[in-house]
Amino acid sequence: MKQRFIYLFILIALASCGKQNEWLDAKRKLQDVEPKSLKDFQAILDNSTMFTNYPTIGLNGTDNYYYPNESINYISTVEKNAYFWNKDIFEGQISYDYYSSYLIIGNANIVLEGLGKVESTTATASEYNSIMGQALFFRSFMFYELANAFCKPFDKITAATDLGICIRTKSDVNYIEPRSTVAQTYDRIIRDLKQAALLLPITPMYKTRPSKPAAFALLSKTYLQMNDFIDAKKYVDSAFAYSSSLIDFNSSAISSSRPYRFPDFSTGNPEIIFYATGLASTAFTPNEMSNMAYVDTSLYSSYDKNDLRNQYFYSADVTGYAKFRGTYTGTDRIFSGLATNELYFIRSECNARLSNAAAAIDDLNKILVNRFVTGTYRNFITNDPYTALVKILEERRKEFPFTGQIRWADLRRLNKEPAFAKMLTRLYKNVIYPLRPNDPKYVYPFPQSEIDLAGLKQNER
Repeated sequence: MKQRFIYLFILIALASCGKQNEWLDAKRKLQDVEPKSLKDFQAILDNSTMFTNYPTIGLNGTDNYYYPNESINYISTVEKNAYFWNKDIFEGQISYDYYSSYLIIGNANIVLEGLGKVESTTATASEYNSIMGQALFFRSFMFYELANAFCKPFDKITAATDLGICIRTKSDVNYIEPRSTVAQTYDRIIRDLKQAALLLPITPMYKTRPSKPAAFALLSKTYLQMNDFIDAKKYVDSAFAYSSSLIDFNSSAISSSRPYRFPDFSTGNPEIIFYATGLASTAFTPNEMSNMAYVDTSLYSSYDKNDLRNQYFYSADVTGYAKFRGTYTGTDRIFSGLATNELYFIRSECNARLSNAAAAIDDLNKILVNRFVTGTYRNFITNDPYTALVKILEERRKEFPFTGQIRWADLRRLNKEPAFAKMLTRLYKNVIYPLRPNDPKYVYPFPQSEIDLAGLKQNER
């Protein structure tokens, strides 16, 4: 039954993408829907399933928001368990973060296997290579996001023995994939992304399609999680060879009169390299009616009065407490894609860690001058790499409070450094719930159904 459900889930998802999936409209039997042409494969990758519902469960565990006591009884079981860092997160319920990721991975594997049965000719080589690169990218992105939620942070000392994710490279749902190690997980991400970068075009037809700079951007994010600052910086430079624009927050394209403040990807945000949206949550949806949480007061008060991020990311109510409102999607879903502002922060941090304070603050100032009211920003100046690093990490939190799982990934990796490790707490009905640095609860449990059916070893909690 599980196998039939997964097949049905894939078929329904594929059939939902509209005109570009017309080849599916007349097909009703499983044996009739096997994609065979390059057009078929591109249709699968253009399906909205491939760039929506990216994992966001990590954000539920971060310090950037809190639920008022009166909201706790109205949020979902999974949200409540994740909020309090409980041992059992899902309580037998489905993990949409887990299964939506493997749906994308499964679709990518269908395309990659299908391409193996199609001959690439001189006339079709460019299209063939692009499709292969896209599939490798999508699969890698999900491996990356799953690793940030369901396995330990990368540690070069223990990565070869720490349990990783299930690296599914087959579309056959009957095949049981064992858990890899963390080292194998990251090795696969990097290997596939480097291949994708060779195959992908520089400029995609749509920003929902991966590109060469998108592959480089994801490589830089991956190396940052591995604390490989030389390679993380290297791949930012590679991405910037094609795309390094920043949006000025003083631009008329951004406005508080817009429901979600920022333009959508089709109408003018030059920072977006690859567009994707995350799963919704009452903790951080930009939809004012659905958002039941407030922004952490220390975070909200940390913005300068002339910092437009304060104005466009949030909206304060009559009590002075703020809710998240602004997102690069321009919709009621958070942005989970790739953008140049993140790359500037990655390169800035890398330069600080590599003792190049001048280059580090140069990138930081380039970003912040575009975030402040025109004429009010004064360049941050220091010759000390550590002072620069502290400032960069502070501003990084303010730049990406609810973008993908960035804050969660940062907490996990920075906990390894005593100077930046942070104790998190929740207060509910006068009871304090703590999450200590490097606590096993920084790794989410696998859904119990996967443990039972595939015989996988569960994460320690």
